[in-house]
Amino acid sequence: MQIRQFRFHIIQARELTIIFGIPGSRSFSNSAKDLPEPLKHLKITENEYPLNRFFKAIAPRKNRVPEIFKYNPFTISQQQLNDMKVNSKRNYEIFQQRYVEERHKILGSDLAAAHFIVYRGGKIKFRGHEKWIEMKKGEQVCTDLVNTYVPNLYLECIDLSNTKIRYEGLVNLCNLMKLKWLSLRNCELVDDWFLDKISGEFAETLEYLDISDCLNVTENGLNGFYRFHNLKKLVVHNIVHNISFEFRCFLLEDTIPGLTIEGVKYLDVK
Repeated sequence: MQIRQFRFHIIQARELTIIFGIPGSRSFSNSAKDLPEPLKHLKITENEYPLNRFFKAIAPRKNRVPEIFKYNPFTISQQQLNDMKVNSKRNYEIFQQRYVEERHKILGSDLAAAHFIVYRGGKIKFRGHEKWIEMKKGEQVCTDLVNTYVPNLYLECIDLSNTKIRYEGLVNLCNLMKLKWLSLRNCELVDDWFLDKISGEFAETLEYLDISDCLNVTENGLNGFYRFHNLKKLVVHNIVHNISFEFRCFLLEDTIPGLTIEGVKYLDVK
C-alpha cells in the first residue's frame, strides 16, 4: 500500500512539472537517492502516465487553423482578404472537379466523362449519334444521359467552350479511346500545361482542336502538339500572336501531314 501511494505522488509531481512548470518537491524527485528506501529500485515507465495520452487525445489537429487567423486582425489588409477569397474559390473549384473513382467504376470511362462534362456546363456527342447532349436551362438533372453502363458507348465530341475546366479536372477525361473533336474556346483557365496534357492524352485520336480565346496560352503551349498524329484542323483565333507563335504554327503544318491551322496570319502578304 505504501509503495502504491508513493508511486501515485511521484507521477502526480512529474505531471505538474511537465504541464505547469512547477518543480516537484525533493520527496518526489526522479533521483533514486531522494526516494524512500522501498522506492529506490522502483522504475516508472512512460506507460504509467495516462495524463500525457489524455492531453494528446484532446489536442487540436494540426493544419486545421482557419486561414483568416494566420493574419493579425489589426494589420490584415483588403488585399489579403481578397487573396483569401480567391484561394477559397479556387480550392472549391478543384474539389468540384476531383476524380470520383466510384463514378468511373459504375459508368465506365466514356459515360463517366460525359456526366462530368455535361454537369459542368459542357456538351458532348457520342459516336454514331447526331444529337448533342447538354443541360437545358432550368434543369437539375440531364434526362438525356443514362445512369448505367452501356457497352460500346464512346465519346466522340466534347465541347467545353466557356467553361471553367481546370488542369486538375483533366483526370476525368482519361481513357477516351474514340475522341476526335474537342473545343476549348474561351476557357479562361486553359494554359500551356493544360494543352501539354491534352496532346499527351489524345495524341492518336484527336482530329479537331479549337483553343481560340484562351488568353493564358502562349507559343509554348504548341510545343507538345507534334504528338498529334491525326490532327486535321487547329483553330487559334484571338491568341497571342507573335513571330515565335506563327513560326511554330508553320512548323506544325509542316510536321503533321494534312493539318490546317485557322486563325494565324503568317502567310498574309500586305
